[in-house]
Amino acid sequence: MTLAITLLGVAIALGGCASMQMQKVDLRAQEAAIRAIVNRQDRLPYTSDAVFWSGAYPRPQIGQETVNAFNEAAIRQRRNEKTTTQIVRLEVAEAGDMAYEFFNFILSFDLAGTKQHTSFTGSGLRVWKKVAWEWQVAAAFMRPHDVPFASREAQ
Repeated sequence: MTLAITLLGVAIALGGCASMQMQKVDLRAQEAAIRAIVNRQDRLPYTSDAVFWSGAYPRPQIGQETVNAFNEAAIRQRRNEKTTTQIVRLEVAEAGDMAYEFFNFILSFDLAGTKQHTSFTGSGLRVWKKVAWEWQVAAAFMRPHDVPFASREAQ
């Protein structure tokens, strides 16, 4: 009798866990949450171990690691920097805990010494991950358009 009660208790507990796991994730709401973060136009939240790589750097930055830009002095000369983003595709995983975003961007800034305004377009890919119930960027890769490939010998 106690075995039957124990087995019944285990079945109920497992059934409760299964129903918790099978709760439907509102993918549209999750997508809207990511879009809201991107549209705020302030600094995006990154995971502590995020991978970041753009055309300004020779290799990816991982976490809090410092990677010097190809031209660090030019980066420091940027003033009034603004990035405009247009999301082309945003897909949230069925589990609602990961997503990817493909986007186009326009980066513009003024050069401190000359006040010359510079602007260029590019595209990027971001991987989003839920950390403590909040969306954060786990990886971001960006590249400007119209920059030809340069072989190692040409550099």
